[in-house]
Amino acid sequence: MQGKSKLIGSIIALSVIIVAVLYMAGSFSDKQAAGMKNPSANDYTGQLVTVRLADIARDEVVPGTVIAKQNTQISSRVMAQVERLNVRAGDTVKQGDVLITLQQDDFQAGLAQSEAQINAINASLTQAEKQLKRINDLYKQGLVSVSEYDDAKARFDNLTANLAIAKQQQTQAQVALSFTQIKAPISGVVVERFAEPGDTATPGTPLLALYNPQQLQLAFNVREQQAIKLAVGQTLTVKLPALSISMPATVTEIVPVADSAARSMEIRLETDAQTGLMPGLYAQLQLPLAPEKGVLIDLSWVHQYGQLSMVYLLENNQIVRRYVRLGEMVDGQQHIVSGLNPGDVLAVDYDTNAQ
Repeated sequence: MQGKSKLIGSIIALSVIIVAVLYMAGSFSDKQAAGMKNPSANDYTGQLVTVRLADIARDEVVPGTVIAKQNTQISSRVMAQVERLNVRAGDTVKQGDVLITLQQDDFQAGLAQSEAQINAINASLTQAEKQLKRINDLYKQGLVSVSEYDDAKARFDNLTANLAIAKQQQTQAQVALSFTQIKAPISGVVVERFAEPGDTATPGTPLLALYNPQQLQLAFNVREQQAIKLAVGQTLTVKLPALSISMPATVTEIVPVADSAARSMEIRLETDAQTGLMPGLYAQLQLPLAPEKGVLIDLSWVHQYGQLSMVYLLENNQIVRRYVRLGEMVDGQQHIVSGLNPGDVLAVDYDTNAQ
């Protein structure tokens, strides 16, 4: 007996829940009750529209990013302590601007030493040249031996060779000193600085990063089935949600290597609209797919009852309601995912309030 009472109680509780859900959905509203009467079509004088299938354009949205086509990391060619950085991230620079200054004391000392060495060799070479000329005159007169002439000639030749080496060292010292002024190789924007004054700069270690804001690309990893259908020069649509803009872009590169794990290929596009673009900005590529058939109707023909969507149809000379599932808006029309079939006749002007 007790078990039977529990069963009855469970049935009552379930019934209450069902009634509450139907009420929230609008199933017991006055409007819906009017629809349940299935009024005769003879009383309806409004427009009738026959449902037909239409072509619905489809796009595949591919996420991507803005990248810098010309992106440069700047490093020192010599080892020295960073003395001064003249730029910060976000600064705009021109080609040839001095970005970083390294300490120059050691390099200036090296240059001075090479110059002093050249002066010393020049002085010795002047004396050696005079001595060689004097020995040569005496040798022609037979007043000195061949060995004395050879010694004078060898000294002159050695000093001449030493002078050439010293001048080469001077050039190297001048070049090394010039490397303490690190200049911008391109015009662009500073992305990041990796060093601060007092740090030791070593060859090959990045100190700054620059990019050219006039040469940006949009990179996307596209499914290989789609990528092989694309061609360089093709125009596609790209969206930049952060900038709230949509713009045409041209395919400039299709990387001829597929990612075997992701089954995708990288494509790169360029656009004339560079304003506001910056590396790392999120982008969306709209890839057109083959159109599909579907039902499109005017949004005003759809009625809302609670959380349900419905339309009015003409069936068997009566106006009946049909619940439908809505898709996205397509060119100003509502896509009906399910609930309507080709050949259905819509009573688009039917209004329960006027009945």
